[in-house]
Amino acid sequence: MTPPIRAHLANLAPVVHGSIDDAELSALGLGRDQIIDFSVNSNPLGSSPAAVEAARHAIWSHYPDDHARLLRRALAERNQVDERAVVVGNGSSELIWLIALAFLDPDNAALIVGPTFGEYARAIRIVNGIVHEYRANAATGFAVDLAAVVEHAQAVDARLVFLCNPNNPTGTLLSTSQLALLARAVPRTLVVVDEAYRPFVDDPPVTIPLLEHGNVVLLRSLTKDYALAGLRLGYALAPGEIVAALDRVRPPWSVNAVAQAAGLAAIADDAHLERARAEVRLARDYLTTTLRALGFRVMPSTANYLLVEVGNAGEVRRQLLRRAVCVRDCTSFGLPEHIRIGMRPVADCRRLTTAFAVIKSDGIC
Repeated sequence: MTPPIRAHLANLAPVVHGSIDDAELSALGLGRDQIIDFSVNSNPLGSSPAAVEAARHAIWSHYPDDHARLLRRALAERNQVDERAVVVGNGSSELIWLIALAFLDPDNAALIVGPTFGEYARAIRIVNGIVHEYRANAATGFAVDLAAVVEHAQAVDARLVFLCNPNNPTGTLLSTSQLALLARAVPRTLVVVDEAYRPFVDDPPVTIPLLEHGNVVLLRSLTKDYALAGLRLGYALAPGEIVAALDRVRPPWSVNAVAQAAGLAAIADDAHLERARAEVRLARDYLTTTLRALGFRVMPSTANYLLVEVGNAGEVRRQLLRRAVCVRDCTSFGLPEHIRIGMRPVADCRRLTTAFAVIKSDGIC
């Protein structure tokens, strides 16, 4: 007889992520190469040529450096922190899971600032922690009431707080002073600030000084800004004792040799990222202006994606996909009337707005 799964995992649901389902495309008679995909938030120019070249020359036949020392050292220098304050992971998603594994006991409370990325809640539930959520709402443009977050965290005695900044999918951004206020207000709580989309913010908050509070972890992703999603690569900046704890529970060789080589080359190619940032600004301005002119409510965003109120998000996504463009249905975020649009080159954005105009005229949204 098959042994039963641990009781608290029996009804654990998978997290819905973006991108396109092959079965859905097949039913429409479409291939991936025929679709313009706005459902993922990544570098609109793709990977740096330097990163691609480095990946080609990576050595696959040996085990990778378990601690990714060369990449870790380069990231420490880039962020002007001690090397012991850096841990590299198999994407920032792995680091989210490791944080829950290292710092949550069963029945510990953790607070999520939502609506946001679903892996925070999943990681908490995997270790049998208790999920609490502060949830911003559309009526206020998804602005975060920091006093309410602090009050909620204190009321439930939260061991962890997960906060995405800028937030996915709303694009809202908290300042350094706001984050510092949160860290000071809950000194016995580990405040995890997920900065996966920080590189696309025009004037990002300076957050490295937050590490001095001793209870802050900064999560960074190299899959978004450098378009390395298929390789999985991210890192965390934290006080040394927190990094050591994450290293204790990290699976061996979790960051493969190809990812380490590509990451080193990618972070050295500042010019590629700057071109991408410029493209994001152009696309974000174009889509915001054009979609508002079509009558849609577009939330202001500091990141490389836009949250748009469309009515029936699932139906709008289906109709756009029939016209060979894909957007993210935000029902999985608890926002069934919204879609999220990742930035792509402006020429692609024109294809999207043309499709929007068609379904708008057809009365679909």
